[in-house]
Amino acid sequence: MKMTTWIVFCVCFIILLGIAQATVPRYLPPTSITDKTLLTVEYFQKGFKIYEIVAFLLTRHGIITSLRTVKRILKRLNLKRRNIIYTPLEILSDVINREIQTSGQCIGYRTMWRRLMLDYNMYVKRDDVMEIMRALDPVGVELRKAHRLRRRVYFAKGPNFVWHIDGYDKLKPYGFCIHGAVDGFSRKIIWLEVSDSNNDPRLIARYFLDTLNEHKKVPRILRSDGGTENCIALLLQQYFRHDATDPFAGARSVVVGKSTSNQRIERWWGTLRQNGIHWWINFFKDLRDTGTFNELDAIQCENLKFCFMDLIQTELDRIAQQWNVHEIREQTNSSVIGGKPDTLFFIPGLFETHDFGNAANLNDVNVCKDMYSRPKRHCEEFKELAHLLKPDLQMPLDAESALRMYTELNNLISRID
Repeated sequence: MKMTTWIVFCVCFIILLGIAQATVPRYLPPTSITDKTLLTVEYFQKGFKIYEIVAFLLTRHGIITSLRTVKRILKRLNLKRRNIIYTPLEILSDVINREIQTSGQCIGYRTMWRRLMLDYNMYVKRDDVMEIMRALDPVGVELRKAHRLRRRVYFAKGPNFVWHIDGYDKLKPYGFCIHGAVDGFSRKIIWLEVSDSNNDPRLIARYFLDTLNEHKKVPRILRSDGGTENCIALLLQQYFRHDATDPFAGARSVVVGKSTSNQRIERWWGTLRQNGIHWWINFFKDLRDTGTFNELDAIQCENLKFCFMDLIQTELDRIAQQWNVHEIREQTNSSVIGGKPDTLFFIPGLFETHDFGNAANLNDVNVCKDMYSRPKRHCEEFKELAHLLKPDLQMPLDAESALRMYTELNNLISRID
């Protein structure tokens, strides 16, 4: 049995090596042994399997290694999943209890398990997390069970075949406008940003161009609704695809339709709410309903954005990171492929497909960035006022300290009036 398993691993690695060698950038500098070790540990701690780590090192970092080498590195560092020293249940219960007092009350035990692993570096069993959450928050467990919906099957050919972009306005009444993009095949979050506006096309274009700079690929299709905020990004997509030779060149590289038809990103907004944003919605509603926040007062609106904008972005970053490394289960009687979004996106050869993106001309991307986009800016004038009122001001690290700072600044401003 062991020999059969070893042969299967070797065959998979040889196939993967042949696929990946053609895609490894030749300009990558040589990587030191230390870098190889650090990257191996990073991917191991994120929950990736041995063959996935080998593939990531090759395709993303240009490091040619073997299954045996990765196993030897992990063995030397005493990193073994079977011999892991798990976090004591008392500590685990305390951390979960703190999480479910905030945005963690929206997520299920699988997402909580990933959050504990990524944010707290805790090794825990999923069954233990499930039992503790069931004991600490039985009502929340039952509510999450009641919201299972059947949806139509969606399928894309491969990574970068289609990106779905859209804005999320549930926090817009409080000044926080969220915009995101999802890859249709892998379900990887391409970007997830919050700013003070979703109405400025130049800001959405900045998200798009920054992502092209990061991934160095242009998607074959950009899917959006008919909102004017996406118009520059859609025009830039057509420009970058104007000389393509496939059937989706030029104007055919964008698809504009109803929001209800933009299924992949619209469905993910529900996941975003379940994974923590619902808590923030209720938090700001409570501030408004108790009179702590007046949405008609322009100064209070600027104060709220100044105190909470960075915290919202941090929350979005952790949700996206946890989503991109979680395991998506295969759907019964459908052609949807299961796996981790990062693995599906960066190593499509494991799933018998390939990257459908085109190489981005980074010079053109940077020129377009200067001409047609603007970076995120918020509360610049209020920031100066806040530091004048309180020179020793330090930005908050959690919702509780942000609320204290918001209240203190409101009181200082009221004394000026």
